Amino acid sequence: MTGMQAVLLSAIVVFISTSIDDLVLLILFHSQARTRGQRLSILVGQVGGIGILVLISLVGSYLASRMLEGWVIGLLGFIPIVLGIKAMLGRDEEKEELVKAGRKGLLATVTLVTIASGGDNLGVYIPWFATLDQASLGLTMLVFLALILLFWALGYLLANQSHIKTLLSRFSAVLVPVVFLLLGLVILSENGTFAKLASLF
Repeated sequence: MTGMQAVLLSAIVVFISTSIDDLVLLILFHSQARTRGQRLSILVGQVGGIGILVLISLVGSYLASRMLEGWVIGLLGFIPIVLGIKAMLGRDEEKEELVKAGRKGLLATVTLVTIASGGDNLGVYIPWFATLDQASLGLTMLVFLALILLFWALGYLLANQSHIKTLLSRFSAVLVPVVFLLLGLVILSENGTFAKLASLF
């Protein structure tokens, strides 16, 4: 597997693992939408929300990569590990309340909900972006945009299928914690953090 193929696969895994819960939210938003304009607002809100999270993450990873040694950056791998453990405990009540308020100002609501539910995105994006070069970041942005469109389309198609909605809820409860834990371990390993900590002790 070449470097770019690895980046492509990683970008897909990272996006899906951080956005699988957003797919459930998209299904719920689409179930409330009645017009083409409202559905477009959902898409623009999703792009805007994730775009803001990515921008914050890019700034954070830029500062981290230039101010910290590689093994210190690797310590950020503990963030997705903690998020994975937190996800196992399951705390989605806040998101459900935000979804219920989504009928007025749908675009703003989707954007704000995406940002509000994006703490896990920041915890994963920042340490991962810090390990990528410019070309890899460009490829990652294209993958993210393509997957945003795919998730929006899936949300539209699945909006009226309650059994699939339930399945996704259960699936995300299992997948997200496992992927976060594995991603955190990979970040710790690839930045030499395990080796550095072992040498200290």
